Amino acid sequence: MLPEKIYQINPSVVCTELDDGAVLLDVETKYYYHLNDTSLLIWNGFREKLKISQIASSLIQSYEVDEQHAVKSIFQFAQQLEEEGLVTFS
Repeated sequence: MLPEKIYQINPSVVCTELDDGAVLLDVETKYYYHLNDTSLLIWNGFREKLKISQIASSLIQSYEVDEQHAVKSIFQFAQQLEEEGLVTFS
């Protein structure tokens, strides 16, 4: 069973979608981050306050990966975002 964390986006982060993904800007730190299409799909799941299982389902459908790979990708990306202060979880 998946832990059903719901990630909260730091309100100081602005996301601008591009042709090849997106750019995140933390207006407090002035740092920006490039997201590829996969990361953007996960980010949008966080933005929509989806559960991990729901985001994993989107990854599985979009990229034809298994659940274990999808969940691992979500948690790796979320850990990077947490380290940068861009998201927290509840």
